[in-house]
Amino acid sequence: MKELNLNIFPSVSKEKWKQLAEKQLKGADPSAKLTWLNAAKIEIEAYYDKEDTANLKYLHDFFSQINSHKWKLYEEVQVLNAKQANEKILKALMGGCDGIILKVEDDQILGPALEGVDRTICDISLISSKEVDSVGLNGFKNTVNGNCLYLGQKDDPIDQLVSSVSKISNHSYLYRYAFKDFFLEIASIRALRFLLGTKGLSNIHIHTQIPIHESTEHQWFLNTSSAIASILGGSHSIDLPTAMGDSRISRNVGNLIREESGINEYSDQCGGSFYIEALTDKIVNEVNTKLK
Repeated sequence: MKELNLNIFPSVSKEKWKQLAEKQLKGADPSAKLTWLNAAKIEIEAYYDKEDTANLKYLHDFFSQINSHKWKLYEEVQVLNAKQANEKILKALMGGCDGIILKVEDDQILGPALEGVDRTICDISLISSKEVDSVGLNGFKNTVNGNCLYLGQKDDPIDQLVSSVSKISNHSYLYRYAFKDFFLEIASIRALRFLLGTKGLSNIHIHTQIPIHESTEHQWFLNTSSAIASILGGSHSIDLPTAMGDSRISRNVGNLIREESGINEYSDQCGGSFYIEALTDKIVNEVNTKLK
């Protein structure tokens, strides 16, 4: 097979692209016609090239020093009945999950609910509205006073990051929700990782909950793409629920992403993308401005 020579394609400068775009738009200004605002109210241009990343060496320097990690697949289980919860937990772990997030109020049934679970080979985390110090679980021990910073679902990515960076203190876990915009999700997590890194908190575990997309027709595709974006951005763990409530399908979607995509271990796979780098930089600047 003949080796593909990409040098046969001529490089196009931003000015040259603008001229061609203006011609196709019959004289209209491409910058005004094709520029739009994303969900973070950040202005998105139609064309990016290396000129847009000329002053973004600081991002490259940061991410080049980050160790690669394997992302984990979690499943959330509400513990109302010990026996039923135990069945769901064991089924999830045997179905490919690396960890379980338990939503519980009555700590008395946690023991029976975790029967047969080897906590040394999986992550067991807890979301509760009260202290359960005696349990000794890893992860989201408590959403209020424990070691997890729990962020409610926010529509504005900048607000989410501002809350994350300003409220993080002695936490070791951060629980956030993904955004629908594929590239915005990637850039938001990259920006979050950078901002945490500037505070010496690069070891914070970022868990991303994938919200169920409201589109019933395209839900599977949109939920899956949202999960991939979260992983590419740098989430350490994700949870993929479904509108059908079928946990087996959710787990298998996660398993397919992990086994078929090849992005099971990485540090910063989207680094170097002109658009992603420029968008990450804009988000970082917006967050820093609000934090001042």
